[in-house]
Amino acid sequence: MNLRFLSYLMAVVVIIVGAGMLASAVVSAIYGDSDLAGMLISAAICLVVGVPAYVVSRNARHAYVGFREGFVGAAGSWVVATLFGAIPFVVTGVFGPLDALFETMSGFTTTGASVLTDYAQPHGIMFWRSLTHWYGGMGIVVLFIALLPTTGAGAIRLFAAESPGPSTERLTPRLRDTAKNLWLIYVGMTVAEVLILMAVGLGPFSAITHAFGTMATGGFSPEAASVGTYDSWSVELVIVVFMVLAGGNFALYYAFLSGRRWAVVRDPEFRLYIGILAVSTILIAASLLLAGSHDGPADAFRDALFQTVSIQTTTGYVSADFDTWNSFAKALLVVLMFVGGCAGSTAGGIKVVRLLLLAKNANRVLAQAVHPHAVIPVKMGRRVVPGHIMTGVLGYFFLLVMVYVVGVLLLATTNASLVTSATAVAATLNNVGPGLELVGPMLNFALIAPFGKVVLIIMMLVGRLELLAVILPFTRAFWSR
Repeated sequence: MNLRFLSYLMAVVVIIVGAGMLASAVVSAIYGDSDLAGMLISAAICLVVGVPAYVVSRNARHAYVGFREGFVGAAGSWVVATLFGAIPFVVTGVFGPLDALFETMSGFTTTGASVLTDYAQPHGIMFWRSLTHWYGGMGIVVLFIALLPTTGAGAIRLFAAESPGPSTERLTPRLRDTAKNLWLIYVGMTVAEVLILMAVGLGPFSAITHAFGTMATGGFSPEAASVGTYDSWSVELVIVVFMVLAGGNFALYYAFLSGRRWAVVRDPEFRLYIGILAVSTILIAASLLLAGSHDGPADAFRDALFQTVSIQTTTGYVSADFDTWNSFAKALLVVLMFVGGCAGSTAGGIKVVRLLLLAKNANRVLAQAVHPHAVIPVKMGRRVVPGHIMTGVLGYFFLLVMVYVVGVLLLATTNASLVTSATAVAATLNNVGPGLELVGPMLNFALIAPFGKVVLIIMMLVGRLELLAVILPFTRAFWSR
């Protein structure tokens, strides 16, 4: 284990977090808010710790990153970012230590599950709250790789541990260029959304914070009623479009921008992703009409579209209180929490490509039951899926089910109801945000017991790093390799 490299990585993460706090302090100064001193103190703490650690360990920046450093570095970065990122909430008196850790982990993992009850907070602290989303969307480790020199041939381990999906696709031969291109697309989409939101009526602060939450598929809003505050079809439509984009594979967008115009529409995962969104929207809208809860087709379609896209992309923005909807609509939304977006997106969940591979594998099992001696490969498009990818998908699915069951049982020990426990764990493990009942869209996680919050903090981290980076370091095989 290269501890010096890990120290270097953590130092850079702390500096990046501190830089974000300085940006938030600028927002405080612009609005003349009372949290300016707290943001500056928090930034100073990060820089006082991070800069000396960087100076001492910077010679390790060209070190080889192996299997262990990749997984431990990815998980450790999120833990360190959360510990230091929670400082402004504590210093400014918004939260106590546990709630500050919960809110910060929710931010960096782009979960959007909040314990904030008083939204009359200064602009600086609310900007920092949303900025944690934006940092976590594309990933602090990916930003680290993009900004700093390559870390040897083993850097792909670090990139793979951070990037969502069953495989890691390099857009360019150089890993650093791949990371840089991903961040450039991410920044470009964020800027575009900010400008369009301002054009349809939002102020600069609201447009920026909501764009942060949208592109990161996070869901933190500076408004207590989330996007529903604006009651604007144009604002909702803009956010829907960018949530769909954020839930897609960013490698496809790079291919499109590089001249391969048909790459997006030819991709099997993206087509299924759009198909699930479309069918689910129609089904939920129809159920709302049949239940008589909406005035007409347009009203039902508007709410169904926004909440379907928001939940499946694991953004978690709210335009209506879906906890009051009929049982079918709520059940389908819970299912969509697990579906998630595409591999290579900022969304959480199982990922559409894994579900597609599981379905193809199930079809192969059925076919081989009829033709036991036939060799039937699993294909994605025209390419045969390697056996180790299929094994990884099956293993991931099993681990996800086990972690989910354990999480629900642990949360149930706090005397939370079954629906609250089941949906709270689903919402945090899949990095969605709101659940049902006690953690519903018009409530939040503030009433969850302290032990329950600790469980959900772990669920958020495990879900964001897709199990392996968190679970592997606790196995004997990891250290004996």
